[in-house]
Amino acid sequence: MFSAACCRPANDCYPVTVPSETDDARPAANAGQAVEKTSPLEDLDILQREWRKLIHDQLQLAALEVRRASYSLMVMISAAVCIGALLVLVWIGLMAATGLSLIGMGLQPVFVLLTVTALTVVPVLLLRGFIVGRSRFLGFPATLRTLKSSAPAARSTKPR
Repeated sequence: MFSAACCRPANDCYPVTVPSETDDARPAANAGQAVEKTSPLEDLDILQREWRKLIHDQLQLAALEVRRASYSLMVMISAAVCIGALLVLVWIGLMAATGLSLIGMGLQPVFVLLTVTALTVVPVLLLRGFIVGRSRFLGFPATLRTLKSSAPAARSTKPR
C-alpha cells in the first residue's frame, strides 16, 4: 500500500507515503462477492476520507522535500563559507609572495605595501560595482512597476 523512500543523503531514512494502485480508492468487490449499494452520504463520506488521505500524503511529501531542500541549502552555504575562507588565505599568500618578490627586486618595503594594497583594492572596487548593479533586483522592481501601474487605473475607476 505504501512505499518508503530515502529523503536525506545520510543513511537516515524517513518514510514517504505514496499511495499505490492497490489503495482504498479501488472498488471493494471481490471475485465471489456482490458489491453492496451505498447511499450518497456514505459515498460522500468515503470520498471525504480519500481526499483527506490524498491531501495528507501530498502535504507530508511536500514537507519532507522542504526539509531535504533546506538541509541541502545549509550544506551548500557552509561549503561556500569554507571556500570563501580558503580563497582569502590564497589571496593573502599571493600578495605575500608578490610583496617578497618585489622586495627581492630591490623596491622599498613601503612601495611594496602600497602596491599590494592597490592590487587588493582593484578587485574590491570591481566587486562593489557588481553588487551595486545587482542590488536593484532586490526590491522586486517588476512587481512594484505592476502595482504602481494598476494603482492609477484602480483610482480612476472608483465612483465619486
